[in-house]
Amino acid sequence: MKYWKHIPPLRAMLAVEATARLGSFSKAAEELNVTQSAVSHLVGQAEDFLTARLFERQSRPVTLTDEGRRYVAALVSGLNIIQTEGEALQRMRDSNTVTVSCNLAYANFWLLPRLKEFHDVYPDIVLNMVTAYQGLPDLSHEIDLSIRFGKGSWEGCDAELLIAELIVPVASPSYLARSAAIKEPEDLLKHALLHARADDKTWYDWYQWFDHHNVKRPVNLAGDHFDNHLMMMQSALAGGGIALGWIGTASEFVRLGQLVELFPSKVNADGGVYMVTRRDRQLSSSASLFADWLRHSSL
Repeated sequence: MKYWKHIPPLRAMLAVEATARLGSFSKAAEELNVTQSAVSHLVGQAEDFLTARLFERQSRPVTLTDEGRRYVAALVSGLNIIQTEGEALQRMRDSNTVTVSCNLAYANFWLLPRLKEFHDVYPDIVLNMVTAYQGLPDLSHEIDLSIRFGKGSWEGCDAELLIAELIVPVASPSYLARSAAIKEPEDLLKHALLHARADDKTWYDWYQWFDHHNVKRPVNLAGDHFDNHLMMMQSALAGGGIALGWIGTASEFVRLGQLVELFPSKVNADGGVYMVTRRDRQLSSSASLFADWLRHSSL
């Protein structure tokens, strides 16, 4: 069959679908990583090809005409079938590859030290790591599973608790050797505190820690600030000051004697580390093996 006589170019169809779904040429342009004028041109190209007006451009948000609604319904149906089959073929080809997303600090301090154990058991499975510098690790269709900190409730996802996070101040032996003694929580106000910036306020900080211990603190705490948890922990390891240690990122260093827990009691974080999967995606056999290994490797 001569499909090309009745089907616009693929880029034009993708522009039509994105504009219809988002109700905006500018939002469609952002998603497709092109200019707004390029999207408008592609939509016009599709309309000229089909000899039909698909959108009411004067409305905000942009709406479909009756002809546009019929065409987009068929277009989306076809694209979904193509996407499903393409994903199935890709997964068959990469059946021994597992793609995991994780926060940068948990990836470095918690997951990576354990991966030798995984590869010793499953040497034929390739792990593809996708790390999030800040914010929530991705769980798009390209990701098999995600390791996330939170409360375990993400729309359209199943979450399984791996670590119920606990927090305690930690410092290196070299820092403690040259610094004033620490006996009570308020003593920390006289020390170099290390801060990690987090847009997500569920990540515990020094303000919350002092408030939890009923310590009268200044409005603004002194100390070095870092734009992620990983850099803060590396500064603590180098003797730069005292960090809030999470068991998921600090416990191995404490075990090795590279960091010292300053108090015997820990604070329960408002959340934990979860293994998260999408409900609309079935795990491959390799991803299922990795998930099962992860359950038994958690703290």
